[in-house]
Amino acid sequence: MNKKLQVLVADLGKDTYNYPLSIVFIIFSIFLTTLIAFMTGGSNSSLHLLYIPLFFSVLVFGIKGGIITAVVAGLAVGPYLPINSANNIMQPPAMWLFRIGIFIVIVVFVGSLIELIKKTEELEKRKAYEDLRTGYYNFNKFKLDLWTMVSSCKYQDISVIMFEFQNIDMIKRYVDVETSQKSFVELLDKAEKYFEDGTIYAATSKKITVILPEWDAWEAAKSAKDFIATTKKPVYIDNFPISIVVKGAVINYPKHETDGDRLIVKLDKAIEQCLRCHSEVVIYDDIIEIEQEKYYSGLVSLYHSLQNDMFTLAYQPKIDLKNNSVIGVEALLRWKDKDKKSMSISELIRRAEEAGFINQITRWVIKNTAMQMKRWDEKGIIMPVSINLSAKELSDDTFVEYVRECLDEYGVNPNNLEFELTERIIILDEKNALEQFRKLKKMGIKMSLDDYGSGFNSAKYLMEYGEIFDYLKIEKKLIDKISNEKNFAIIKCMINATHLFGMKLVAEGVETISQVELLKSADCDYIQGFYYSKPLFAEDLEQFLQKQNL
Repeated sequence: MNKKLQVLVADLGKDTYNYPLSIVFIIFSIFLTTLIAFMTGGSNSSLHLLYIPLFFSVLVFGIKGGIITAVVAGLAVGPYLPINSANNIMQPPAMWLFRIGIFIVIVVFVGSLIELIKKTEELEKRKAYEDLRTGYYNFNKFKLDLWTMVSSCKYQDISVIMFEFQNIDMIKRYVDVETSQKSFVELLDKAEKYFEDGTIYAATSKKITVILPEWDAWEAAKSAKDFIATTKKPVYIDNFPISIVVKGAVINYPKHETDGDRLIVKLDKAIEQCLRCHSEVVIYDDIIEIEQEKYYSGLVSLYHSLQNDMFTLAYQPKIDLKNNSVIGVEALLRWKDKDKKSMSISELIRRAEEAGFINQITRWVIKNTAMQMKRWDEKGIIMPVSINLSAKELSDDTFVEYVRECLDEYGVNPNNLEFELTERIIILDEKNALEQFRKLKKMGIKMSLDDYGSGFNSAKYLMEYGEIFDYLKIEKKLIDKISNEKNFAIIKCMINATHLFGMKLVAEGVETISQVELLKSADCDYIQGFYYSKPLFAEDLEQFLQKQNL
């Protein structure tokens, strides 16, 4: 627990009583009860009034104070108070001593209950304002403090910084949860030391907020950048080096907003914009809201387009280098009326993944590909087609069954369908991805590892899961540099390794005759690119096949 939170908890546990006045009340209550008992004939039922000062003393002074009050009250109505005032018959010692004992037992019991209630209340108050995982203030306290500062009108400037621990989920996934948690606490500790004038909050499981009274936005942004620079050196958690990647956003009262709740909303929008534009630190600007409105209206348009069949498919031929024949095509999503759409397909796919529409788009592609394959089959054209998959499909338990239903509905031979997957998809959930691959493979569907050579684990997948993949695809970035002698040697080694594992290799993005000749000399199997053909709509592809004279 940080120092400021310790002070808060201590304050929450304090009861604000006027102790001198409380003592006067207790003494007066005992005196009044004794007087009433004496005037009504002696020690009788009126003595029950003593429970009022007893319980009150326990509440104010605790069990020790209650015991003292119990003894004083017991003596006050004990040896000097007769059983019968009229006949002056005094109480035997056993009676008033027993009464004192009863008072003490009651005080201890009630005092224990009150202490238990107070501890429970204190714990609930701590939970309300403390992030129990880190010991720092939580989002509730951040919101309360910001609202209080803004409402007080005491400050000319209040800047708020939000930092997001970008790679904490990756640490959680590939190291463990405990290490990710310790890394977050390490970041909080760094922030507390760095921003001595501010208050630090663990706003979420990966976001930190800092309130800086009397700081302007530019001053806060500069400090945020400097702080991020201090986090770039790896930290050691249990002797394990951990890299912390942090982004930040800044908002200022009253420059950007005068309402506390709206400040928080705009701060969230600023950090979203920071993550989207790949900046280290962003200062809120009204244009951020305008851009985000455009972004979300684009998502609405995307959903509308999906529901109203505004997409089509284009097919890019794959060429066999040995005989210059078309051995298949890759299905690519396109707008039906591209002139009316400002959003590129790559941007569309990215937004669809973010918004959760990618499954619907992929299923649309699979269904429409199956329909087209049926039409080609009816024309006597046997054309294998490959389709790109995203990670979302492989996490969907119903995906394999959907593919099976589509193939059955349109009578498509599974051997003519191919799914392309990148290494990134496998990394996200390797166990589940490979399980889905095997199910698809068992159906007879071909599998292709896309962008081969671009990741760190490509060789690993080649060795461990070579039996799953039928094709490997070298990405365009490598092909663009094939004229370099060393790069050519690397590509040739990749081709040889592919053949060694019984697979075929496809080179993507081939655009020049020199690239074609070099790939031929390296014994590449298939190529795909603008040198032979751009992506073609179905009718154009049929004409291309008829006129083909490569």
